[in-house]
Amino acid sequence: MQTAFPTKEEITKEYRGLVSAISHRMIQNPEMAKDAAQEAWMQILKSLNTFKGESKISTWIYTIASRVILRQAKNEKVYSTQYLSEYFRNGERESLYEQEADKRRWVKEMCDKCLTGILHCLSNQDRLLYVLYDIAGLSSRELSVIMAEQESTVRKKVSRSRKKLHNFLNEECVLFKPDGNCSCRMKKHVVGIDLPSEYQKLKKTVKDIHFFRESRQILAIKDHLA
Repeated sequence: MQTAFPTKEEITKEYRGLVSAISHRMIQNPEMAKDAAQEAWMQILKSLNTFKGESKISTWIYTIASRVILRQAKNEKVYSTQYLSEYFRNGERESLYEQEADKRRWVKEMCDKCLTGILHCLSNQDRLLYVLYDIAGLSSRELSVIMAEQESTVRKKVSRSRKKLHNFLNEECVLFKPDGNCSCRMKKHVVGIDLPSEYQKLKKTVKDIHFFRESRQILAIKDHLA
């Protein structure tokens, strides 16, 4: 029995936000991230009639998105973990808010920027692999098709990236490890609005969820295509 081909509206509802989130995590500059997300989505919709069903629709979508976003991200800098540590610890972060709701919004925006910055300790290729694996939830088999690499190679790269990020976050992020030794300049603000408890509550209700995927729900990453 042939499976019904998803409509443009169904595809937009399911994948548009994720394409935007991938671009946002890959590219630090908000305007560049927005342009990349929009270009990727336009190409996806424009090419929809060429999809033959030879792969999963998600694989096809992310292949196009990855090609566009990676091209736009080619000039993004890669930072050492030492540089990132010094940057996040360097002085007090100025805050501009008048009401409690504004404060929470500001803290979440700053944390969102920090998490995007942390991902830039990975090379562009490794960052894309990790983002597709963790945020989009793709399997190593799907990633091997998208990146045109052996599945074993993909697994090794993702594992290496996860270990590097885990080690860094374990030492530097109060969201990742509330009882750790984080000395980030945002720590007192994050603790002040009890943002870590939101992560802990979410972890109790969602099994085996990844840290950066959680951030989409807690920090409410903007949809650049809205």
